[in-house]
Amino acid sequence: MEYIHGLDSLLFGGKAIGDISNDSIDWGGDELSTVKVWAAQKRAAPVTEIIDSPGTDVLEFDLIQLKPENLAQVMGGTASEDGKKWDAPSKKIFLEDTATLKSADGTEVVFKKVKLIAYPRGKFGYSDVFKIHCKMTVLAPEDGRSPYSMGDADAVTEG
Repeated sequence: MEYIHGLDSLLFGGKAIGDISNDSIDWGGDELSTVKVWAAQKRAAPVTEIIDSPGTDVLEFDLIQLKPENLAQVMGGTASEDGKKWDAPSKKIFLEDTATLKSADGTEVVFKKVKLIAYPRGKFGYSDVFKIHCKMTVLAPEDGRSPYSMGDADAVTEG
């Protein structure tokens, strides 16, 4: 692992999600914020700086392979037994599980706990395909350990 590039696959709950648009996955979220601490006796500069909010890690992407089983995996609802139809859930839901991002260079990023929400977005035109926009927020695992790890595929394990 030195120069991470390219998306090979994204797994949610140990199962591949399906094809993701060429724009790939955007790792963003809220920036962390800090507070500068000033002392009355030392006015030239702050005496320290502390983290006010650690920020968030959010992965956003567009699912373009809209098979019924893929839709059920990211939005809930049910796929028909013959795999030809998907019924949406009665309300928008969050799904929670583990996730693994596999890059083209062999790096794996394993997220121990994420919350996923997905919803349809796009146009029915001829210059692009209809998409399901997905937001995956990295959560703190119950055991208090690291929320994610990154490394060569053989060095990183899910869980």
